[in-house]
Amino acid sequence: MIKDTVLDVRNLQVQFVTDEKIVAAVDGISFQLQRGQTLGIVGESGSGKSVTSLAIMGLLSSTARTSQGEIWFTPETGQSAVNLLALSSEQRRQFRGGEIAMIFQEPMSALNPVFDIGFQLTEAIRLHQGVADAEARRRAIASLQEVKLLPSDEQLRENYRLEMGGAEIGDRELTHHINEQKAAILKRFPHELSGGQLQRVTIAMAISCNPTLLIADEPTTALDVTVQATILEILRELCAARNLSTIFITHDLGVIAEIADRVAVMYKGKIVEQGEIEQLFYRPQHPYTKGLLACRPRLEGNPALLPTVADFMEVETDAQGGIVIKEKIPLETASPGNAIAIEKEKLPQANNGVKQPPLLRAENLRVGFPQRGMFGRTRRYFMAVNDVSFEVYSGETLGLVGESGCGKSTLARTLLRLTPIMDGRIEFDGEEITNIKGKRLRRLRREMQIVFQNPYNSLDPRMSIGQTVMEPLGIHSVGKSGKERRDRVAYLLERVGLHPDWARRYPHEFSGGQRQRVCIARALALNPKFIICDESVSALDVSVQAQVLNLLKELQGEFGLTYIFISHDLSVVKFMSDRIIVMNKGKVEEIGDPEQIYRQPQQEYTRQLIASIPSGGF
Repeated sequence: MIKDTVLDVRNLQVQFVTDEKIVAAVDGISFQLQRGQTLGIVGESGSGKSVTSLAIMGLLSSTARTSQGEIWFTPETGQSAVNLLALSSEQRRQFRGGEIAMIFQEPMSALNPVFDIGFQLTEAIRLHQGVADAEARRRAIASLQEVKLLPSDEQLRENYRLEMGGAEIGDRELTHHINEQKAAILKRFPHELSGGQLQRVTIAMAISCNPTLLIADEPTTALDVTVQATILEILRELCAARNLSTIFITHDLGVIAEIADRVAVMYKGKIVEQGEIEQLFYRPQHPYTKGLLACRPRLEGNPALLPTVADFMEVETDAQGGIVIKEKIPLETASPGNAIAIEKEKLPQANNGVKQPPLLRAENLRVGFPQRGMFGRTRRYFMAVNDVSFEVYSGETLGLVGESGCGKSTLARTLLRLTPIMDGRIEFDGEEITNIKGKRLRRLRREMQIVFQNPYNSLDPRMSIGQTVMEPLGIHSVGKSGKERRDRVAYLLERVGLHPDWARRYPHEFSGGQRQRVCIARALALNPKFIICDESVSALDVSVQAQVLNLLKELQGEFGLTYIFISHDLSVVKFMSDRIIVMNKGKVEEIGDPEQIYRQPQQEYTRQLIASIPSGGF
């Protein structure tokens, strides 16, 4: 493989200008990317990863400015390098999308819902390659086949022969069938595809113009572990086949280890450490890198609480306003690449359910959604939950794991009586709640709460966080006076790690992890017995995720809470849970002890989930 420099970023600084101050989102970073190499850029939200990629693409907002630095890009071997920052907007447009392509984190936002995927793919090819419609269409189909959203022509022929039961098929009929299959996929709209399929479309769009440099900005963050593994495999194959130079941006070092050759770790706009993948994972030098490696839940081991970045470093401000990082030595450490078990006060052990009845019992639950046929009539039902039975004991955390669409969230909403039940029975705290209404249902709402996946969408942007936490107190007439309720809000905010004085602030003034803490405080407001955490850490950075998981465990011990913890990530569920349910296509695959399910899975589906978790090579 020819090794020459495709990208050379020198002392890049990107500032955002506001009415109050100037913020350096990227503060003097430098790195190089060689041809055919994959550079992983890792760090928490706000570290400057995405701003760096947008500066390279020339997509910075109007409030941003590149106050210093150079970005040298070499399109092809033998050509002269150009400083992208010295080009005009029109000149930058010649590189963007053609020579330099980007895969964004949220494919639904990157695609236009009004147009089918065929139009969007061919439009990009026509604009950058200057080819006719027929050729653009041919290249679009080839790209979809390359990302395995559409089978190859040979596979399409074989599939059709199997479908026809081995009957003799003429070449003309075969060609007609293949063309129909290709036309059908191009006519589909974004809303008709799953998250993983949409991400394949954006990858196909990015590679369709045969770029020299590919930037992938958190392309697997919102995906299930099995779909994530598939996307990573596709990207690896594409990079190898096309000799692509790639920048892969993520907050998850486990994912980085699966795909990158080199890694740059960013913290508050600076690159604090960079090097070869093995060096960084097994011999990390910076305390921030050590913290990121340690805070990700592992399938091996079972610490009482996860270490966090704060356990490895403390941040101070010097006289000039600069950041000074001081390394802290954790109480107990393992090898640098492994989980670090920090001994803290042991949490109360969950009741194993032997001596007392379960707090929650579900029996043969079935929940279906009607599939409309001709004239709007219900033709059949899609069974999202199909004959599910289990029990949850007081003080226990029951983990619920499975891919998107397996029925996890539908089951959660059914238990909370937010989704109608077709058949089955639910019992809570010795009372059947399957069909209760009115005051009895209202009383149940005090005892059962939920923390949703996306904290921003579950908070009213027009209400301060103090009002948000206080609202359930007013609805259920808890507290004798406004002062008593305000005191309760202040206590809850402080307990979840937020300053009580922040009660007047609004959701947009907080980070994702802080907003999730607000949602947890709201769930605790009525002192419930039972809380469902529905993918409540899936959208968070691994460092923030560790903080929230530790908080949930601490609150469980303090308030005697019982959890159902839902996630598609088995490593997170294993850390949190006393028992685990694995769901697939509305049914329970298996129930058991976390160690038993991890070490001796009984079902093939469970084995696939475990195999799909990024190992990180450590």
